[in-house]
Amino acid sequence: MSKKLIVIRSSTDEKVPFLRGVLVQSLTDVGLPFEDAYAVAQGIREELESSEGITTPELRQLVAKEVEKRFGQPMREAYEAGREADREILVRSPTRERPFSVGILSRQLRGCAISTDEALEAARSVQEVLRRRAILEIEHRDLRRVIFETLGEEISTEAAERFLSRCRFEDSGEPLILLIGGATGTGKSTVTSELAYLLSITRTQSTDIMREIIRCYLVPHVAPTLAYSSFDAWRGLPEVEPLVGQMISDNPVVTGFLSQFGTVKVALEATIHRAIQERHHLIVDGVHVLPSRLDLKGTRKKAVVVAAMLVVTTIERLSRQITHRSREQPERSSSLHRDRIDSIWELQSFFIDQAERAAIPVIANWSVEETVQQIVREVMAEILARHPPDEAALG
Repeated sequence: MSKKLIVIRSSTDEKVPFLRGVLVQSLTDVGLPFEDAYAVAQGIREELESSEGITTPELRQLVAKEVEKRFGQPMREAYEAGREADREILVRSPTRERPFSVGILSRQLRGCAISTDEALEAARSVQEVLRRRAILEIEHRDLRRVIFETLGEEISTEAAERFLSRCRFEDSGEPLILLIGGATGTGKSTVTSELAYLLSITRTQSTDIMREIIRCYLVPHVAPTLAYSSFDAWRGLPEVEPLVGQMISDNPVVTGFLSQFGTVKVALEATIHRAIQERHHLIVDGVHVLPSRLDLKGTRKKAVVVAAMLVVTTIERLSRQITHRSREQPERSSSLHRDRIDSIWELQSFFIDQAERAAIPVIANWSVEETVQQIVREVMAEILARHPPDEAALG
């Protein structure tokens, strides 16, 4: 049985076995017939039989010499060019090491309110700069400078400054709290999923889940409105005079909702408070996200808080969206929602009024992509105001 040859990766000092198949594949990729590629790989294997180990640069140099000896200088150049294009670039930070990725960088730039096409173009340009400079390892702050310079040269000064502000925000350790409100059927969950991916936020919470958990712990007569949907909560209101200070409205639909909201509000504020304590980014979405009635003064001092209210512009469109949602989520019946469409529409009108009074953006959710982009722009505007661009973030 032949001795296992160990290859030591120069970027990480990781020890991995030498695999002929991998070498054969890299040689066929640059134009060698399989038989010739296998012969080279087998020759390398035999030459290193007595070796204790070899680094990746040493192995590549050995293969290049063997290719040149067997097939000439042009084939060696083809092999080396192929290795150059495929090499892994390692990004180092104080807490971790990771390979450079065009896809990940492109997503991060989109999170800086840079368009999809421009973000991808810039990410590819950054990769090309690193390859041109023959960089195999780079500190994350040095990479930031390359990104900043590339954005300024190829996209715009404004894009470069947004990236700088985002870097300063990340260095601050402050959490980002996103509050996505809206009536039933306005697309909150879908938008939240896209935002979580784009902004690399791992913690999301729905107020629907909060309501269900609270309902399981409270006996019905303590919070009777929790047994109903937000637009039907009025059915759980006791037929008594309201208590002093109780949130009420002339509209029973709104009064029922406010009673339900008052119970969920405690859990919602506690969830936000916990995220701030632990310095975790968080997105909360749901019909009970009513920022104008949440206590966020202390929160805004410790976190970047961005709220948005999603709306649908016509009652007919709202009805269609509710029907479409029930097809994708059969457990959420659309018949009740269609029967109560007028109540849902009344709640939306109330939400719009509340948002406008509190200067919270009201976003007509015509398309998920456009809505997400608009919310990202709101996020970046808040980050720019809180952390103005400063090249000190580049190290």
